[in-house]
Amino acid sequence: MRKIAVTLVLLLAGSLCALAQPAKSPGCDLPNADTIVHGIKLGDTASTKKVLGEDYRTIVDNPASDIGWSIFASRDNKQLLLLRHHAGDLEHSYLEFEVKFGRHDRKPMKLPVYEFITGKGVKLGLKRKPVLAKLGPCFKSVQKDETEIVRYEIKDEKAAIGILKASNMPQYYAEYEFRNGILVRFKFGHEPV
Repeated sequence: MRKIAVTLVLLLAGSLCALAQPAKSPGCDLPNADTIVHGIKLGDTASTKKVLGEDYRTIVDNPASDIGWSIFASRDNKQLLLLRHHAGDLEHSYLEFEVKFGRHDRKPMKLPVYEFITGKGVKLGLKRKPVLAKLGPCFKSVQKDETEIVRYEIKDEKAAIGILKASNMPQYYAEYEFRNGILVRFKFGHEPV
């Protein structure tokens, strides 16, 4: 009888300890974080050279900035791919990507594709539900009129988890802008430190 009572007390104590620990929200370490657009990987000079070559012509959106965006256009000039090089990083290495609909008045270099697709299959024009299904549930959302911006973010000063460890960066973010439930812009990478 005493063994049964001790066993019940231990089970109850174990259950209470399990309940007291904060539950980890699934997906908050961003296991499905996107790191590739059009074959170019964040912070990877080899993939940039493979896709763009070494002598590609760049148009920088803000030449006065220390951290400007290099701009490329789709074949039909309906989508823009912006790549951001951070000061002090290797040549041909980009740590932020942005894709959006539009044209640029400075006539950026056209790449031989009609749409820019990420490594996870995200592209402009997709509906909200399939995009979020690919990326996971751990996001914050801001809604204004017909526009919603969904933001994923992970921070760890020690860069010891997942994508942060792989890139040796203390944070990663991804923003997806939906207008009337359709993806019209996305941006992800590592903000300048």
